Amino acid sequence: MAAVASVVSIVLFLAFLTAGLQKVLFSPAMSHAAEHLGLTKRLYQRIGILEIVAGVAVMVGLVGKGASFLAILNEVAAAGLVLLMIGAVVVHRRSSDAFAAYGPALGLGVLALVELVTRLFQ
Repeated sequence: MAAVASVVSIVLFLAFLTAGLQKVLFSPAMSHAAEHLGLTKRLYQRIGILEIVAGVAVMVGLVGKGASFLAILNEVAAAGLVLLMIGAVVVHRRSSDAFAAYGPALGLGVLALVELVTRLFQ
């Protein structure tokens, strides 16, 4: 189980670092996405910051064991990512987006949940 949590943590780190940076830098594609979803530039960039911070916290917390601060940091960050991705799916569904638009958020949310469960039940 520890190996699964480690691999998933690394995937989550890379995925959220990349997605978060795109939102923070607010490229034209991200501008269009934010506008489509009815989100302001500032809010979209804040979401990107949350993604980066949570992705880094999952990775840093990977070395934590038991009830150590780092282990708890990892679990809280993974739970935060699950909630963030639930919010993303809800926003996409409210915008009547097809599965292709919210599928990545759903997949990353499931991965964050897998990481959280494997860490909690090690």
